[in-house]
Amino acid sequence: MEYKTKRLDIKKFIPEYIPIMFNVWGSDRDVGRYMPEFDPTWDLDTFTEHIMHTFRYEDYERCIIKERKSNEVIGYISIFQEDSRSKSINIYLKKDFWNKGYGTEAIEGLVEILKAEGIGSIYATCDHRNIGASRVLEKNKFECIDVIKGERVDIDGRVGDELLYELELIRVLYNQ
Repeated sequence: MEYKTKRLDIKKFIPEYIPIMFNVWGSDRDVGRYMPEFDPTWDLDTFTEHIMHTFRYEDYERCIIKERKSNEVIGYISIFQEDSRSKSINIYLKKDFWNKGYGTEAIEGLVEILKAEGIGSIYATCDHRNIGASRVLEKNKFECIDVIKGERVDIDGRVGDELLYELELIRVLYNQ
């Protein structure tokens, strides 16, 4: 999947991006603080192994986010096919690009693409302490539909709740 927004080029992930991704967010404790499976002891080899492990699954699509002005890779999007009508998404951004609308813009473009593909719902989760992620999802009209108590453990070992968000794109009505 590839698309453009006002300031971003979203490109299909290829393994050659892994060293850049490691430098952008894979080795940053602040970015990884609330990411499931983040390991602050990763080196490039273990990070590569982590990324390539999910790369083997055909239900995943991955994209990198490039800022058009600087041509810098600033993030990563993971898209998982849940079932025939829904997908789950995750987005990771370089810390220097937080609070500048890049996450909102990247997801806004992704929502338009998935809507055009006929996807019924998009899901996303985040740690309840990750205010920035919650804000990005809510700006894109995602609704918090569940709180899973004690599901998230951050890199400092603190337990938190997981928020489950949904953006319903196509309402399906069933006859009873």
